[in-house]
Amino acid sequence: MDIYKLAQKKWAKGILLAGGSILFGFSLGSLLSPNKLASGGAAGISVILSSFLPLSVGTLTLLLNLPLLLCAYKAFGRNFLLSTAASVSLCALSADYFSQLGSPIKDPLLAAVFGGALMGAGCGAVFLSGATTGGTDIAAKLIIKNRPHFSTGRVFLAIDGSICITGGIVFRSISTALYAFIGLFTFSKVLDAVLYGGNKAKLVLIVTKKTETLLEQLLGRADVGCTVISVRAGYSGNQASTLMCAMKKHRLHTVRKLTMQTDSEAFMLVLDTNEVYGTGFQPLEVRDKK
Repeated sequence: MDIYKLAQKKWAKGILLAGGSILFGFSLGSLLSPNKLASGGAAGISVILSSFLPLSVGTLTLLLNLPLLLCAYKAFGRNFLLSTAASVSLCALSADYFSQLGSPIKDPLLAAVFGGALMGAGCGAVFLSGATTGGTDIAAKLIIKNRPHFSTGRVFLAIDGSICITGGIVFRSISTALYAFIGLFTFSKVLDAVLYGGNKAKLVLIVTKKTETLLEQLLGRADVGCTVISVRAGYSGNQASTLMCAMKKHRLHTVRKLTMQTDSEAFMLVLDTNEVYGTGFQPLEVRDKK
């Protein structure tokens, strides 16, 4: 079943929220905080503050998120507030629990890479459930609400970069800041992969004189949908047809093979698409902004 359709079910939302929050807490408590890696967000600020204050990183994360939760309530409504509050609480509890067990990774580079990856996966799972893990998640969601074409991972990267720099200054270590940036970069890439990776596809444009024959082959044997577009050749002025097909990457080889067998003189253009909505892909929907 498509992960985006699955995420709409109530029981799946609960699993994604709980699992993602625990994964986020594990990354913070076991990998990032013990190695003093402030890779952005309220979690990163908590890592910095925990070196000065007699409070755990989980408690600090919870306290820092309280004012942001009020902003979330005003912008997104009661349901979003409740789900995000549950995620933030579970993240904080998990971070404190795992921090007591000690860090399994002492190398800061490995901690940055795996910590960022696990945190990105956890945050992405929580995002799919319709909530956030708090902190700059809320700030990012506010930005994306008004600028939906922005990449979620890049928004995080822009917001959290200053926190990485601050961590390097506070801990008086350029290496710490650079490791934190590596963790943040890994986080943003994994987050985008979770949120958008499953919706990537190929867009194929085929200009052919054997439109009907090739169309029959693609619909019947490749099992891909096609749209027929009438075009005119710029040089010769002759009328022709273009087949436009959106497909998953694994179908591209079959489409290319059928095109070559049907019309060896066809002109084929293959494009990458980051998002495709509609039948066979992610459902086209407009989410309520309340």
